[in-house]
Amino acid sequence: MYDQPVITKRSTRYGSNYWHVFSPKLERMVHFFSDLEYEHWLLVEADQTVKRFCEQPVRIDGVYNGAKVSSILDMWIERVDGSQSFVEVKYTQELDPRNPRSERSIRQTTIQRKWCEHNNFNYEIKTEKDIRSNQILLDNLRELIPNIKNQSIPNEIDRHQVFKIVGNHRKSIRQLRSELPHLLPSRLNETIYKMIYFGVLCSNIDKTLLGLDTEVWIHGTKENT
Repeated sequence: MYDQPVITKRSTRYGSNYWHVFSPKLERMVHFFSDLEYEHWLLVEADQTVKRFCEQPVRIDGVYNGAKVSSILDMWIERVDGSQSFVEVKYTQELDPRNPRSERSIRQTTIQRKWCEHNNFNYEIKTEKDIRSNQILLDNLRELIPNIKNQSIPNEIDRHQVFKIVGNHRKSIRQLRSELPHLLPSRLNETIYKMIYFGVLCSNIDKTLLGLDTEVWIHGTKENT
């Protein structure tokens, strides 16, 4: 198990795309060194099958073309089923052997894969084609996750009222505001966002931008298709 990253501070070689954000899943600040790593985290953070993760979890040593090299993996993930994997985030062009600037990335991923195989870990490489395949979902998670300030369960009274109104139907946030006028929009949004984040409510945030037309429903509802 990996709890703390081996690198948390930006150095000049990482450039300006440095992210220092709060993870509700881990209840600590997390650090990413590219926009693509940040976007990958958004998907991991919102994934209900992920129990915990650690960014920049371990520095490994290996041999590449006869030379000793070291590398730091981008993320370790543990899922609720107990399986574990390591993930490296790269742009496609960084893995193209025809690109003269790809040598470092190819060296990294080669020794990472060998290390994971030797230690019986699953290994994945995620590119922008994987991470940015659903831009609507990414945009929604950018807005939703920062509103999850901590892992406290939504106010039980507010949560119960939302459950009661949703019932066996799909309800838009617009409808919920209309049927729960005593709740301030910001308070209702916070409750709904937390219920979506914790998997209490299903939603269509993978298909429509987060807003008044966003729909939610209870898992297993007959009208959820």
